[in-house]
Amino acid sequence: MKKALVLCALVGVGVYATTALSAAGPTPVEKQLQKDVATLKKQVKTLQTQVKNLNSNTGEAIAELAILGVCQAELTTDALQSTWTIIDQLSAATQAGKTYFGPQSPIVVNVSGRDWCSLANVTRSQVLPPTIAQYQALLAPFQGSASNSLGTSALRILGLKAH
Repeated sequence: MKKALVLCALVGVGVYATTALSAAGPTPVEKQLQKDVATLKKQVKTLQTQVKNLNSNTGEAIAELAILGVCQAELTTDALQSTWTIIDQLSAATQAGKTYFGPQSPIVVNVSGRDWCSLANVTRSQVLPPTIAQYQALLAPFQGSASNSLGTSALRILGLKAH
């Protein structure tokens, strides 16, 4: 009885092993799923690269916008102070030396010993009367070709092309 039981168990294991080894290949659905997984892996890798580039470009754009913002504030201060100086000169000449604003001293914001406008390649000036030349220099990189270093990342971030 024990021998018959052992023999039946061995035959069962043999039949199972034979059918398991001779199993058919993947079904069409399984093949399609494998293909879809491979495609999704490629897409994920591409998206990861794009996110990495976007994060890098965003940091550059934020830095450039900070430089432009601080420089614009400095230029505005220069223009206001130049205007006040002209008013004082006119009043001193016509009102027996009276001044309204007094001497002006330029405001300078430095980063690592450099004025922020110099980071944007803009030369500040306290010319009298004030002009818009410095503002034009500040905005120059955004006119014309996108190959200019300043503004290129910002344009990429916005998905725009310079004209």
